[in-house]
This record gives sequence, structure tokens and C-alpha cells, in this order.
Amino acid sequence: MKRDDRGDWAALWREALRATSLGWDLALPIFGGVLLGHFLDRWLETGYVFTLGMLVLGIGVGFYNVARAIRRIAERSRRCAAPEEGENRADE
Repeated sequence: MKRDDRGDWAALWREALRATSLGWDLALPIFGGVLLGHFLDRWLETGYVFTLGMLVLGIGVGFYNVARAIRRIAERSRRCAAPEEGENRADE
């Protein structure tokens, strides 16, 4: 296996792990919110008030996490592209 092939595979695995992380960033706050809400509802005997409230909060937190991760990825790709654009202009 050539050295460039290893770099390509490493980049592929890095992106796969980022995508997996994105799923967990969305799912865990939702699941955790429902679980915490359920326990609060059972403890305080309030029906489904806390379960629904924590579900909505978990959805909000999950999507905030995803949006933050997308911003980080976009910023990283902008930083990687910026030196390449500068190099092309210097060559002209």
C-alpha cells in the first residue's frame, strides 16, 4: 500500500467518524431528555408534562449540536481551501 493510499483511507475514516459523531450529537440529547423527563414525571406524578418538555428541550439541544458541528466542518474546509487559493494566485 502506497503512502498516499494510507492518507486517503485515514481521511475516509476520519470523515466516517465525524458522521457517526453527528448522529450521536443528535440522538443522545433527545433520548436523555425523554429519559430524564420520564423519571421526573414518575417521581412528581405529573403525567407527561416533564417528558414532553424535556423531549422538546432535547430536540433543541440536539439540533444545536448538529448546527455547531456543521459550522466547524465548514470553517475547517474554508481554512483548508484558503491556502490553496493563495497558491494558485501566486503561480499566475
